[in-house]
Amino acid sequence: MAAKQSAFLSTSSRKGFVLPTVVFAIALMSIVVVASLSTSSDERRASRAVRESILSVYTAEAGLRQTYGAWPSAPVKALNPGDSLDLGWQTLPNNEMYRAVIHRVDNGGLQEYNVVVQGRRTGLNGGVSTLIGVVGGVPLFNRAIYADTLVYLAGGGLIDSFDSQVGPYNPLTADSIADIATNKSLVVQKATVKGNIAAGGTITLGNSGVTVTGTKTAGAALIPPYDVIPCPATGYTPVSPELAVAGYTGNGVLNVAAGVTVNFSQPQYFFKSVNFAGNSKITVPGNPHVDLMVQDSIYSAGGTFVNSGHYAPDLSITACGTPTNPAKTNYWSITGGSDAYFSVYAPNRVVYGVGNSDFYGAVISSLFYISGGASVHYDAALARAPSPKLEVQKATWGLFPGG
Repeated sequence: MAAKQSAFLSTSSRKGFVLPTVVFAIALMSIVVVASLSTSSDERRASRAVRESILSVYTAEAGLRQTYGAWPSAPVKALNPGDSLDLGWQTLPNNEMYRAVIHRVDNGGLQEYNVVVQGRRTGLNGGVSTLIGVVGGVPLFNRAIYADTLVYLAGGGLIDSFDSQVGPYNPLTADSIADIATNKSLVVQKATVKGNIAAGGTITLGNSGVTVTGTKTAGAALIPPYDVIPCPATGYTPVSPELAVAGYTGNGVLNVAAGVTVNFSQPQYFFKSVNFAGNSKITVPGNPHVDLMVQDSIYSAGGTFVNSGHYAPDLSITACGTPTNPAKTNYWSITGGSDAYFSVYAPNRVVYGVGNSDFYGAVISSLFYISGGASVHYDAALARAPSPKLEVQKATWGLFPGG
């Protein structure tokens, strides 16, 4: 009797057991399926996010290259140190956009620009990346003298160097980085050169009175030709009270009579020719920078340029365009003096250093010739002066995450 009752109780206690088990199993399987689907979806989203991030890097790089290739020269030239130029969002194919901002980060000397480009993929999973590149000025006057065809030094002058940002020239503290270069022939008949000399062709040294403290390299690698600066499209500088004292009429020919002083105060002057008579002067205040552009000739055997600030980057003398009569008007004669702090950029002109006085600055010319005892004291500050030529700096590409 007891055995039958126990069997009956055991059987009745199992009723309804299967249904909860099935429900629990289904719920467990549902959780597993949902988790699996969610994991799969997360993996797809993560994979898509990685892909979009990589593509945004390509977008930023494309924007950086586009900015380099279509460099906004005029707006960038107008930037002051610390200024920025926002070029706005630009659209590329395949749902891509980029924004370039150019920052000028130098101190007002040789230009330096950070180019910050943000690349973005549009859409819900669109990635964002930021690249930075650097564009910098190419120093023009990184040596004392350059002439494409010939450098000829005679008369026993001195070629040495100093830095006007440190102080005016002092012969007791003069440096020896006054390098000279030419693509063809270099002749030193009688001079002291405190620096290196190099020629794409031959180097000829005189039998006596020649000292070169640096290296002498004949057959050196050729230097790429310097650009000829175009003349201002606005024409010759018009008459002004400061020019009227020299009898200037606005025809581009500035003749400074004996004993006359012309004071330059504008940032730029453009003349066809400039001629000095005895003891005449063209003076600049030293600040701001003055650029004298000349199409044909300069003859200053009877006078000189005066830069009272004794800082060569404040006065530049630039040849522009093609001489109107190349057979006669591509010759420049430059006279030095105690205040002759300036640079000469005349890659398609013959430049003569005349007299026995000193010149503080640097020269770029087609041919450079010193026959008297004139000396050239290279101002190293010119290597840090603003340059008309820019280039992308090597090894300056950087990637930053996000915006």
